[in-house]
Amino acid sequence: MFDLAAYAFNAETTEKRKEHFKQIVAHSQNYGCFSEEKLMSQVISTPFTVDFHGTVHQMAGIGCVSSYPEYRGQGGISAIMSKLLADLADQGVSLAYLAPFSYPFYRKYGFEQLFEQISYTVKAENWPNVKVGSGKMKRVNFEEIKPICQTIYAGLEKNQRGGMVREDWWLDYSLGSDEKNLFAVYEDEQGTPTGYLVYQSSAARFTIKEWGYLSYQACQALVGFIGSHSGSSQEFYFETGQTGQDVSHLMPAPLVDMKLTPFMMGRIVSIDAFLSKYPFKSGEKETYYFEIEDRYGAWNEGIWKLVIDETGQGTAKKCTEKKGALAGFRGSIQAWTQLFMGYRTSEDLLFYEKVSGDREQLQALENRLVKGKPVLEEYF
Repeated sequence: MFDLAAYAFNAETTEKRKEHFKQIVAHSQNYGCFSEEKLMSQVISTPFTVDFHGTVHQMAGIGCVSSYPEYRGQGGISAIMSKLLADLADQGVSLAYLAPFSYPFYRKYGFEQLFEQISYTVKAENWPNVKVGSGKMKRVNFEEIKPICQTIYAGLEKNQRGGMVREDWWLDYSLGSDEKNLFAVYEDEQGTPTGYLVYQSSAARFTIKEWGYLSYQACQALVGFIGSHSGSSQEFYFETGQTGQDVSHLMPAPLVDMKLTPFMMGRIVSIDAFLSKYPFKSGEKETYYFEIEDRYGAWNEGIWKLVIDETGQGTAKKCTEKKGALAGFRGSIQAWTQLFMGYRTSEDLLFYEKVSGDREQLQALENRLVKGKPVLEEYF
């Protein structure tokens, strides 16, 4: 598996990389397609959980999609994805995320863009000059920051829009394994940690790998700590999940180079598993019929009846009727994923003909959905 991954991605075959690879493989369900007992294609599916507006869903993190060049185009990846998605549906997994090398390639498997990232580059002289108040900043090691990071990360609203519920092994793998990472925490007057920072520092650039804060005082302290490096770094750089807002207005002068980029894709694996936990808004009892097109998810394909009761509890059942007229609206699994996850509005999907049907009914359904663009800070 390591040899195939290294060849496909032109990666160095060092022992350190091999041990890192073993760590993710040990926590994953690993699929391969073989020719004459030789591994020719592979996909790794790592089981995670995500927080979606207070509800917890199983999510499969799809990665290491790779084939040797002589086997590409022979259907190995399609065979694996077909088997993998069916297995995930049987396991009751709600969602799957992946980092695409090609958006069109993964769309045929029902994936669609769900997340964006925004990056900021600020010259050292334009970083805010912040007067730090009470409390104190401390530089710490990874083991010290790990429980603090866990607590603060989970308490941030943006990480509850489809973000991962982090396990200890994942933090070790994603943040603790990079020797260049440095760590700092902010403690308030009572000695309670309310902010953390993961960073790398060089003469050319100070890179904020991740930060989180629970109060304005913690935010100020982190900004002040970062700014104290303005004499040793020429610029500051930060890349993070796009929430729908940017922080340029917090700068003394908006001389910030901002860049918005597409990020990871996702799909609903099992529509009934996802909607049974969906935190619909309370209101009158309502019933909707909608049709799903899902080439790689026969269990989703067809007409569904969704009942939302007064408390916001949803129940989705597949209809046995084959009459297309029964469905109030129709769309692909990609369109329904974007709508239910909050990435696209019903108006957008209707205008660009990603869904079709009764506008008023679809708007009524959207009124029962949670708001907020999905955010993801992880990469796999």
